[in-house]
Amino acid sequence: MSSNRRTVSDIKTALRAKVRSKPRVTGSEFLEMFILEKNKARLEQEKIHVEKRHDQIDKDISVIEGELENLGERVSQDGERVIKRIDNKKQKYKKNIKKMTIDY
Repeated sequence: MSSNRRTVSDIKTALRAKVRSKPRVTGSEFLEMFILEKNKARLEQEKIHVEKRHDQIDKDISVIEGELENLGERVSQDGERVIKRIDNKKQKYKKNIKKMTIDY
């Protein structure tokens, strides 16, 4: 699989490919300018949203890292006690298995 992933934004549209079904008519430059300005404004707005989302993701990651550090400290402190409890439980539940012979 290639490392470049294809997304919806990779699709060539008539505007991106600069293809029109009709030849350009004189005076359509204003329409082209309007369309390009609208697309520019939309992309700038999308860029702002992506940056905000990126900042939020960074904050979430830092919170998770803090929680991991706290849990890591607790585990290192309580780790020995937990291991001893598990070993004790294993010893309690070890029972002798009764074997029965079957004659054919």
